[in-house]
Amino acid sequence: MGRAEEALPWLQRSIAITPGTGRTHMALAAAYQQLGRADDARATMVAAMELWPGSTARNAPPPTKNCSAIYLKAYERVLRLMVAAGLPE
Repeated sequence: MGRAEEALPWLQRSIAITPGTGRTHMALAAAYQQLGRADDARATMVAAMELWPGSTARNAPPPTKNCSAIYLKAYERVLRLMVAAGLPE
C-alpha cells in the first residue's frame, strides 16, 4: 500500500513477539528499502536469511492460490524491494 513508515512499528512488534519468522524480517527489510534506509534493509535481510537459509525470490513468497490480482500486483512490488535489500533472485 506504500505506507512503509506506518508499517515499521507493526513489523517490529511482530518480530518482538515471534522472532523466529523470517518472512516478517523480509517484510521489514522491504519497508526499510522503500523508505531509502538501505543499510537497515540489508541488515534486516541478513537476519532473515539466517532464519530462512536458502530463501530466494522464488520460494519466499506465501502461497498465492486464492489471492486477488490486486494482492499479487502489490506483493510483486514488495518482492522487488526485498530483492533490492538482498534477497537472492
